[in-house]
Amino acid sequence: MFKLLIAEDVKIVRETLKHAINWQALDIMLLGAVENGEEVLAWLEREEPDLLLTDIGMPKMNGLELIEAVRIRNSDIRCIILSGLNEFDHARQAIKLQVLDYVLKPIDPREIERVMSQAVELLRKEREERQTLKLAEQTAKDQLPNLSEALPRGEWTGSLKKKKLVEQAIQFVKESYMRKELALSDVAASVGLSDKYLNMLFKEVTGMTINHSIIRLRMQEAARLLKDPAVKIYEICDWIGYTDQDHFRESFKKQYGLTPTEYRNKFL
Repeated sequence: MFKLLIAEDVKIVRETLKHAINWQALDIMLLGAVENGEEVLAWLEREEPDLLLTDIGMPKMNGLELIEAVRIRNSDIRCIILSGLNEFDHARQAIKLQVLDYVLKPIDPREIERVMSQAVELLRKEREERQTLKLAEQTAKDQLPNLSEALPRGEWTGSLKKKKLVEQAIQFVKESYMRKELALSDVAASVGLSDKYLNMLFKEVTGMTINHSIIRLRMQEAARLLKDPAVKIYEICDWIGYTDQDHFRESFKKQYGLTPTEYRNKFL
């Protein structure tokens, strides 16, 4: 079930919202119905809802101010406005605050049910996406042991959709980084984005560019191969996708502070 908190200063409206709607049938648990924004903020100290249904015109703190304060505390709480103020300025400000929906008074229980049903469907999809992402991350961790080392996930930020797109790009890079002709355009095409946008997204989420991540993966593979004296350095250069040994030597030294030969000698 998804948790809902209502903020409405008019008692008769508040009571109607509490009792005229079958919240359980909507897969919603009604945490409570309070009179103003200050009570909502106090409630958040104890328990956080998934949804907030709030009036605009309330004493002490109006609904828009409340939504702004709630989003600062937890941007995942989805907010719906309930108001008799059918004014464009309020709607425009609500859009800026990423309000989920805007319902006008006098309240119609059927309209409330429709809006809440849509909200629950959205939350359910987001919850499923989080579960899918969690499973994907665990799979990546189990199957791609070098991934977490190459791209520190603790620095990742952004939306779930961004993370999923970047994960797809990482998977493609992991499978293709040894190709000599591998380019940013190939990675972008693999996830259906433009080169510029994917590179911007990739850097936002991981803290590095795609080219940097390709080089880093190549250098990690080179370091692994250099520990085997039976493998020639020129063979390693070719294996990880470099056509120029001087370029490979410079990239490796930049990554590890040693030339490939100096690095190998450490293990002889």
